Amino acid sequence: MRQRAHQAVRSLSSVVLRGVGVTGHPPLNEPLPGVKSAGVNELKTDFPKDTQITTLPNGLRVASSQRSGGMCSVGAILDNGARHELNHKDGVAHFLEKLSFSSTRTYQSSEDMIAALEPYGGMYEALHFRDVGVFSVTCLRDGLDTATDILSQTLLHSQFQEDEIEAARMSIACELEMFKLGADQEPIVTDLVHAAAYNNNTVGYHKICPLSTLPHINRSDIMNFYHANNHPSRMVLVGVGVEHDDLIKAAVKYFPQDTTTGKYEADRAVYTGGHCYRFDDEAPPTIGPQELPTLTHVSIGFQSGSHQDDDYVKHCVLNTLMGGGGSFSAGGPGKGMYTRLYLQVLNRYHWMYSALALNHPYQDTGLFTINASCHPNNGWDLVQVLIKQFKEMSRNINHSELERAKTQLKSTLLMNLEYRNIEMEDIGRQVLASGHRKTPAELCAMIESVTPQELQRVVERMLESRPSVGAFGDLKSVPPFEEIEAAFKRDDGLLTNRITNFLLRGARGKSGIIKN
Repeated sequence: MRQRAHQAVRSLSSVVLRGVGVTGHPPLNEPLPGVKSAGVNELKTDFPKDTQITTLPNGLRVASSQRSGGMCSVGAILDNGARHELNHKDGVAHFLEKLSFSSTRTYQSSEDMIAALEPYGGMYEALHFRDVGVFSVTCLRDGLDTATDILSQTLLHSQFQEDEIEAARMSIACELEMFKLGADQEPIVTDLVHAAAYNNNTVGYHKICPLSTLPHINRSDIMNFYHANNHPSRMVLVGVGVEHDDLIKAAVKYFPQDTTTGKYEADRAVYTGGHCYRFDDEAPPTIGPQELPTLTHVSIGFQSGSHQDDDYVKHCVLNTLMGGGGSFSAGGPGKGMYTRLYLQVLNRYHWMYSALALNHPYQDTGLFTINASCHPNNGWDLVQVLIKQFKEMSRNINHSELERAKTQLKSTLLMNLEYRNIEMEDIGRQVLASGHRKTPAELCAMIESVTPQELQRVVERMLESRPSVGAFGDLKSVPPFEEIEAAFKRDDGLLTNRITNFLLRGARGKSGIIKN
């Protein structure tokens, strides 16, 4: 019976291929009679291989990269992140992120900007980081002129009305409340470990506006920071999917061409190491019948290299090799399930909620951290596990895990650069920092050349610096910083005086911040 069924299928296939068709309709493997072939859409492929960069008389750098398609991304990367808040109120950069694309000289409100971009299917976005601000507009190619106009108005001519400032204040307050509701406390503990690593300087300033200064930031504070940092000489205007000459014409048209750059000297980051603990053992509010757990969040870090450092790519490979994530993550190797922090931490210790390696590179420094969270009763054990991971980071790097890390990093790099906005930010950051851009092929070659011996060297270099520890939540069983620092100096990396620490935990306080 099975043989007869196969013969019937072959017979039916032969009938269709001969053009008879079971239903009487023309076969699908032949052109329809009387219908003209659509042909193949010819795509332009003769684009310049390298990113084109031009510096205008006012100091503005204009960079572009061509790609096919009808859409483009135009953006500006500006050297005005939270690290520049020296002599300004803590958290003012966070306000600027919320106030981006608001009222300007030409546009009365953000609604006017939306209306101007609507014919071109446009949208805008603003993000502030510790080092830079990223402002982008995505629209049809025909909207290049309008997009550049909106960017210049936002970056140079914002008005910051009082009602907009109050709306930004409410938005930040809501964001701080959402941190309490969410299980992901990574932004808070990352803020704390930076404050410990760079005590009262540059990238140690809070990226998240502190609750203590939130009510006191006013329009004068915002305008002072805005005018002190926003100048064309500290910007890179980037276009992806646009002609370079068209982008230059738009830049000349909308950005002032005066050559006075003003006096500005960037403060260099000074790595100090230390600790910043924020005690908060109150249960987070819940909107459901089951209470959210009160956790202990710890981040331990060491000084790594800047993104201009010769070892920058090696730190990126090391970060991918360590990997990590949440204990309830699902997926395969592409999600990092075979990284060290999964195999050696999350798969071994059931009480670990998360463990994630992060590399934070900046213009003149870098910070390599492992963030982790657990039940408050296991805080001591969590710190011990993290110390062990740092001590063993450079040992026994086998060929398969290194090759997997390099392949995953290259894959992530190339997949991310498929997105216009990410390519735009990548170009802007590189040109702002070094004046040129390394191509994806160059970066992939640098990744491929990394060896186990080089990773061992960069780890040893990292561990020579003083540790930085940020901690948040219920910290009743987290060892004091002196114990952690001493453990890193021992060859075995073991913590001591655990019983003494537990006996004295009542004297450590229930709330507040302890900082070096």
